[in-house]
Amino acid sequence: MSFITYNRSQMNLFGYSVEDFARDDPKSRFVVELVSRLDLSALYSRYSSQGGDSYAPDMMLALWFYAYSNGITSTRKLEELCKYDTRYIYITGNQHPDHSTLSRFRKAHLDLLDQYFVEILLIAQAEGISSFNQIAIDGTKIKAHSSKRHGYTEDQLDKRIEKLRAEIKQYMQRCNFVEQGATDELDLETLRAEKERLERLEKEILERKAQLKERKKQLKSEHRSRHQINVKEPDARMMPSVDGPGYNAQLGVDMSSHLIVAHEVVSQPNDQGQFIPIQEQVEKNLGSDDKRSYTADSGYHNSADLKELEEKQIDAVIADPQLSNRSIKETPTSKEELQKEERKLKRSDFVYHEQGDYYECPAGKKLFPVERNSERIVYRSNDCQDCPLINLCISSKKKVKQIHRSVNESYCERMAKKLQTSAAQERLKKRSVTVEPVFGNLKHNLGYRGFSLSGLNNVRSEFTLMCIGHNINVLFKNMLGKRLAAFIKASQEKDDLLILFSKNILAFLILYFAQRLRMRKNYQYRRI
Repeated sequence: MSFITYNRSQMNLFGYSVEDFARDDPKSRFVVELVSRLDLSALYSRYSSQGGDSYAPDMMLALWFYAYSNGITSTRKLEELCKYDTRYIYITGNQHPDHSTLSRFRKAHLDLLDQYFVEILLIAQAEGISSFNQIAIDGTKIKAHSSKRHGYTEDQLDKRIEKLRAEIKQYMQRCNFVEQGATDELDLETLRAEKERLERLEKEILERKAQLKERKKQLKSEHRSRHQINVKEPDARMMPSVDGPGYNAQLGVDMSSHLIVAHEVVSQPNDQGQFIPIQEQVEKNLGSDDKRSYTADSGYHNSADLKELEEKQIDAVIADPQLSNRSIKETPTSKEELQKEERKLKRSDFVYHEQGDYYECPAGKKLFPVERNSERIVYRSNDCQDCPLINLCISSKKKVKQIHRSVNESYCERMAKKLQTSAAQERLKKRSVTVEPVFGNLKHNLGYRGFSLSGLNNVRSEFTLMCIGHNINVLFKNMLGKRLAAFIKASQEKDDLLILFSKNILAFLILYFAQRLRMRKNYQYRRI
């Protein structure tokens, strides 16, 4: 197989080349140059030496990168732009791939996008865009391709299965009638094909039911009966924020440049447990850096993650949804203050003494550990009957005070103390104006409110394309001016030489044919 040749600098008979189209849009030239700096050996190796000509892979990749940087995901829309938009005509070299070709290319090479995402980050590092020392982590919900009308509870699936089985039974009877010659309503092959279609559908629904049962085991009992599975796209979960099935998209964003440095898509509707995977991906993509710090909102607060971060000596600030309830005071709240406020005691009114492993209450009494399992420790005081604060501390049904403490609570308490510092509060403020605007750009400016592809693996790759599109825009804006000129200087000089050569050839041809025309006229004049 060979590739369809194209030359953006080639002059036509009208005296211009598609290179001229990029004069007013330096971003298209920037994308072409950016792709030329990527390692495309794996992409080219997928093309066989046999078969018909194909569009050049580097051109197709640059086309998709440029499209996603402008919020274009539709293959039909992109096909039209390649015909009428000079920016896209420049990238394609005035070639016109149709929507089927564009779709096949995108689907065939989704697995290579993570490699190109990282290579673009390394180019940003090499250009000195940022030190990448402060990373903000956040997540958002993005609508799945499938509709919410394909969502079913277990009871609804049972009714669907029952209906399918009745239809299958009916088709079996009709097949028997045709075989026996009792009716000639339809040919036998048509009936059998429909019966087989229904049987395949029944098998698919039974598989979805089994998946739903497994998922329900992870839910609280009160939520199980209402939990749905999308039969067309089971990876997607029902998420209220997108009014239907969706995915949870995770980002790690450099606070200085607003470049996306890590990304992931999960089916889990909340952000619990997602901090460590993003943090590890950042270190993998950019290289380890002991000075790098991370900041995230309270959705990521998890005692197990805090333990791992502290053990790895990673500088992280994660907001705490239970901050006001942590026992981090040096001394318990005074009895006078509690009696004056006339409020119920909170856990934060008690003080935990790590040396001695006990809690001290505002009345000076101690709570010692009495029960322990792999997750929690129960602290209890049996000396509460004569306490003046008993009505503010213990409900009427209980006779003793108990406090449940996580085995990793000490990590939460140390994070809570860190959160009270001005430096941590400043980082949290900066996070809100760093990563959230990136999601705003993706969803509102670029229009990525939903995925075009289906299935978790495909969605992950499409989200990579979205992130590449965002990073191209950020990188382009950061490099405007002298840095951008230097970045594309080599290709510009090469193209200018080609243009000069083409213009000289064109001038020669014009003069040559003009001379031939004059000679022909003179010859005809002499004959007359």
